[in-house]
Amino acid sequence: MEQQIIHACGHEQAHVIYGFDSQIARKARWLRSTKCRACFVADKKAEQVDAAARDSAIIAHLDLTPLTGSERQVAWAENIRISRMASLAATSHTTTEADCNLCLRIYDAKWWIDHRDLPNEEFLVQATSHLQIAGIPADGQRSAAA
Repeated sequence: MEQQIIHACGHEQAHVIYGFDSQIARKARWLRSTKCRACFVADKKAEQVDAAARDSAIIAHLDLTPLTGSERQVAWAENIRISRMASLAATSHTTTEADCNLCLRIYDAKWWIDHRDLPNEEFLVQATSHLQIAGIPADGQRSAAA
């Protein structure tokens, strides 16, 4: 059954609510206490923009090289990389600069996307492993083969 709900933000939106009468009434009350879909999405986007600006300010001193991949991969991976680098820079351990330098040498957008959900410790292990497989020294020195 479709109902017109006036949300907490003041916007009216149609909702199809199924269930018993008590369930429909409870869901309608809950929907009236929330924001409409458009306001919810706008708030989430604003939060993401604020977080990206904050993260970018934290790592502004780093020279981020361009990533490789498709346009969509690069756009997504850049956000992931900025967030991860800010997270690493915000940690209070002695190898923060080395960790950031390690991550700066990974240019593959797909790699950043594939490893986005790892905790920092596991992420750094995977980054070191990736660089070793690619033949790039993890300590930033050029390899003897190069």
